[in-house]
Amino acid sequence: MIQPSFCTVVAAVLLACAGIAHAEVSPAPSVEAASSDPLESFNRAMYGFNKGVVDYVINPTVDAVAPYTPAPMVTGLGNAYNNLTEVEYVLNGALRRDPGMIATSAGRFVINSTVGIAGLFDVATPLGLVRQKGDFGEAMCAAGVPAGPYVVLPLVGPANVTSAGLLAGGVALEVYLLSFISMALATADFLVIDIGGSAASLRYATDIPPGADGYSVQLGEYDSYIRSACGPS
Repeated sequence: MIQPSFCTVVAAVLLACAGIAHAEVSPAPSVEAASSDPLESFNRAMYGFNKGVVDYVINPTVDAVAPYTPAPMVTGLGNAYNNLTEVEYVLNGALRRDPGMIATSAGRFVINSTVGIAGLFDVATPLGLVRQKGDFGEAMCAAGVPAGPYVVLPLVGPANVTSAGLLAGGVALEVYLLSFISMALATADFLVIDIGGSAASLRYATDIPPGADGYSVQLGEYDSYIRSACGPS
């Protein structure tokens, strides 16, 4: 039996995560930016870096691999990616003070990580544990946490200082918990799933109208998103 190479697996993860991002992320309409942007110089540099990753790494990789990647492999890796992000939904539920969301997400992670063979198979959904899709921005507002200044994160995209800190904490918690199972699994999760998945989702954050300043458009979309989640600042 021929084993897939590491590069093929990474490329398939990018393909699977890009598909998930396309299905779950719908860009907000562009509006005049009003978010606080004291980090504009840094943010514009990170926007340029992210766009370069999309144009010269993610898109060529996905386009080259997609025709040759078996559908079951994409589905399985997509399931694994969803399973590993359940830890972040536990954090989301904690911010919302929602015990049901915490229990469901934690239960899905435990069941799919064991019975579902490291998350490759989603066996939790047929058991009635349906994936909880909470909005992180709304969760912060529900917890009374102010958004903070706008910031563009490398390989993640538009965010704010507060959510960036919480995201870093969530990823660190996820890797820490996985390290009890296997350091190799924790390392692979961080390098392939977290970074790869974040980078893949950037493909759908760069659909900029011709002639427009892409950075300003994304800032406007983020401002619209944060206003819809938290209301006017």
